[in-house]
Amino acid sequence: MIYGLAAALGWGLADFTGAVGGRRIGSLPTVFVAQALSALVMSAFMVAGGHSPAVMAPYVGFVILNGLASGGAYLSHYRALQLGPVAVVSPVGATYAVVGVALAVVVLGERPGPAAILGGAITVLGVMLTSTDLAKLRAGTHTRPPGLPWAMVSAVLFGVGGFFLGYFAQEVGWVPGLWASRCAQLAGFAALSLVRRREFDRLGWNRGLALGLASGAADLLGVVTYSIGASRGLLSIVLIASAVFPLIAVALSIAYLHERPVTNQYAGIGLVVVGLLVLGLG
Repeated sequence: MIYGLAAALGWGLADFTGAVGGRRIGSLPTVFVAQALSALVMSAFMVAGGHSPAVMAPYVGFVILNGLASGGAYLSHYRALQLGPVAVVSPVGATYAVVGVALAVVVLGERPGPAAILGGAITVLGVMLTSTDLAKLRAGTHTRPPGLPWAMVSAVLFGVGGFFLGYFAQEVGWVPGLWASRCAQLAGFAALSLVRRREFDRLGWNRGLALGLASGAADLLGVVTYSIGASRGLLSIVLIASAVFPLIAVALSIAYLHERPVTNQYAGIGLVVVGLLVLGLG
C-alpha cells in the first residue's frame, strides 16, 4: 500500500508538470523527453545492479505488448492533458486500475470480494460524473470536455501496461522488468518522432523542456515505487493505491492553473477516489 501511495505522488506530479509542458512544446516532445530520461536512469540501474538483459528473453513477446500498450497510453494521456483540464483528465485516467485489477483476476487468479465489486461500480459512476457537466446537459448545451476521449483510451492502455509491468516485477524483479518496458517504449517513441519530427522544432532548451524532464523524473518515481510494490505484494493492492494520484494533480491544477470544475465534477472526483479505495480494500 505504501509503495502504491508513493507511486500516486509521483504520477500526480507527473500529470501536472506534463500538462503544463505539453501545452508549451506539444504532447509528443514532452512524453519523448520524459521517457528518454526514464530509460536512461533504468539503464544505469541495470548496470549498477549487475542485472543481465537475458532474464527478459522468455518474455520478449510480452515486453513488445507492454511497450505498445504503455507507449500508446502515455501518448494519449499526455495528449489529453495538453487539450483538456487536468481536473477531468487525471481522474478519468486513474480508472486504469479497474482494467489492471480485472487482468489480475483473470490472469493471476486474484479474487476480489463484494467490496471490490462495489468499489468498481462507484469508480465508474465517479468517472461519469467527472466527465459531464450536468447543468449544461440538462440545458441541452453539453459538450464533452476537451481531451476526454484521449483520457479514456489512456485509461484502458495504462491498465494493460500496468498489469504487465507488475507481472514482470513479480517474475524477474522490478529493475529488469521496468528497464525492458522503458526501452521498448522509447524505441517506439523514437520511431514515431522521426515521422513527426516537425513537432520537435520547439524543443530547444526552454521552460517546456524543463517541465518535460520534471515530468519524467516524477513519473520515474511513480513507476519505480509501483514496480517495487508489485514485486513484494498483491498487484491489485498496489494498482488501487497508486490510482489516487488525481488528488495531487487536481489540487495543483486548481491552485496553479486556475481550473474550476463544476459541482458534480468535484463529486465525481471524490467518488473516483472513494471507489478506488473501496476496491483496494476489497
